[in-house]
Amino acid sequence: MKPAYNIWDLRDQARRRLPKAIWEFIERGTEDDILTAHNNAALRRIKFAPRTLRDVSTRDLSIELFGKRRPTPLIIAPTGIADLACFRGESCIAGAAAAAGVPFSLATSSTTSMDTIAGITKGGAGFWQQMYLWERRDLSWQVVDRAAALGAEALIVTVDTPIWPNREFNKRNGMANPIRPNPRLAWSIAQRPGWMTGVLGRYMLNGGLPRFANYPAEVAGTGRVTNSPSVSWEDVRELKRRFPGKLLLKGMLNREDAIAAAEHGVDGVIVSNHGGRTFDASPASIEVLAEIVDAVGTRMTVIFDSGIRRGSDVLKAIAIGAHAVMIGRATLYGAGAGGQAGAARAIDILREEIGTAMAMIGVTALDELDRSYLRRDTVPGL
Repeated sequence: MKPAYNIWDLRDQARRRLPKAIWEFIERGTEDDILTAHNNAALRRIKFAPRTLRDVSTRDLSIELFGKRRPTPLIIAPTGIADLACFRGESCIAGAAAAAGVPFSLATSSTTSMDTIAGITKGGAGFWQQMYLWERRDLSWQVVDRAAALGAEALIVTVDTPIWPNREFNKRNGMANPIRPNPRLAWSIAQRPGWMTGVLGRYMLNGGLPRFANYPAEVAGTGRVTNSPSVSWEDVRELKRRFPGKLLLKGMLNREDAIAAAEHGVDGVIVSNHGGRTFDASPASIEVLAEIVDAVGTRMTVIFDSGIRRGSDVLKAIAIGAHAVMIGRATLYGAGAGGQAGAARAIDILREEIGTAMAMIGVTALDELDRSYLRRDTVPGL
């Protein structure tokens, strides 16, 4: 891996190494691909009101989250494509997260088993399990029960994808997860011989193409389950009853839903537009964070997701009132650039930038941050 001084460096390295079809699956959003860029731009528009002449010689990046002290405010978001970023990419990112004390979220569409991830993360901050609810609820409950049995700290239910999004570029590229051989995908892979031999070739020598690893036995290997457009608060009540750990709803973008989540005893909401990958006409997550924090921030945990590329982005979300932030593409870039070392570098870069930004705005601990450190005229919703 070449030297990387920021997340954009890792992004450039990953882009050069990955086949176009896989790169666009990771990087692009949906429809006209507006929201992915808008997430970043909306964060950039927010400005701090730095305070000076303060002793910032030492800075504490730790937070309190779900009764535990965490070394950073970072959480790895669920990304089901990680095993194509590099060979056994999910394990690479999970290993980097465990070494850094960062919780790792495993996607239901993962091609690495929960058992493997539970073992990798056991000595670190543990793992969180993400899931969609399927039309066959009995199959969904099997995933929930297995995650509980393996000690998942939290269950993340993604609620912003009632049906599959309109990702036209994946169709043009012949790309799906898990990958299925076809001429367009084969041509894309052929343009990256290093990836073809170093990733695809290794898979073929070790059991074949990655396949969904956490689907119930009845549909294992087929992927024949569909997201349910009928998910409702009744399902939330059942999940709360069934899962003993923390229950989080991911994909919240309005205050009324967040209030309802609090009223149903949900432990936390993740303010997220799926990294711009679900509905191109949604707002940037940062644009609605303040109103959701104001509605439920004292009643439940609020986690921010979508668009984090700099340590200063992390501080902006926390200053508005988020309790922690999720990163997804950052560690995917790292894995694509250099496997576990690259994923670890992504975490290190953000950690270093958080510490630098804290010094620049005049705080020594994250719990000192509040909205007074922001230029209110640059923050949506304030």
